[in-house]
Amino acid sequence: MGVSQSSSYGDARLDWLSDYRGGWQLLIPNAGAACEVGGLPLPFHGEWSRTRVAVTERAANRIVMTAGTRLPLSVTREIRIETEPDRLLIGTTVSNTSPEVVDFIWGEHPAFAVAHGDEIDLPPTQVFAADGSELGDWPMGRDGSEIGRIDTSQPRESVHYLTGFAEGWAALRRRSHGVALAWDVADFPHAWLWHEIASPGFPFFGRTSLVAIEPASSWPGHGLSAAIERGQAIRLQSGEQRSTTVALIPFDTPTAADGARVTGVWPSGRVDWAAT
Repeated sequence: MGVSQSSSYGDARLDWLSDYRGGWQLLIPNAGAACEVGGLPLPFHGEWSRTRVAVTERAANRIVMTAGTRLPLSVTREIRIETEPDRLLIGTTVSNTSPEVVDFIWGEHPAFAVAHGDEIDLPPTQVFAADGSELGDWPMGRDGSEIGRIDTSQPRESVHYLTGFAEGWAALRRRSHGVALAWDVADFPHAWLWHEIASPGFPFFGRTSLVAIEPASSWPGHGLSAAIERGQAIRLQSGEQRSTTVALIPFDTPTAADGARVTGVWPSGRVDWAAT
């Protein structure tokens, strides 16, 4: 249980981090910085990731849950495990339950434990630093940092923004195995990349080695009000809804593909390879 269950830090970001235990969060109706829209305060990363949900269906391989948000949106989330091929499918539907037009942003926040030497594969994409400055094309930034290879030899905490995806996928690869994501770029044309490697101080105190690869409807992480100004918010008319599915696919590296990289991932479970 996070400390914020008994005492708030008086800061939405610190409250969210106090409760953070890894895993996969849904960031809606806000992602990134806390902001105010129409006089309504929206917390860091949106409140859905910390809210209580109602479980409406449950089976051996699936669960369905629903909850609302501070904005008049109803969110239904289905998590389903499938085999042959092995994959996890997370399908989400967001509905506008009011007579008014509602703007929101949407981010998926899956995080993975990493080890030194793990590598990230992506389709061609542009890389931007946390301050919005362009660093170049994936995987090398103009500052010389290779953010596609995990280095745990020294502490690091960083956020990068990836945009210009022609295909929605990413893979985190170890020598013998890995995990991949596939998503619809019409829903998530961008991704946020968070490295959290043994950074000192609150909330991890040097105890964490993780990377989050986060499909997102907007960038940078300045919150919904800034996304509205940039024309990146998703808009739902009264009674309208939006649905999408993100696939998580575990894979084994082919024995004949030593040193290969992932070149494509499909929601069906297919993973493509090419020699480096």
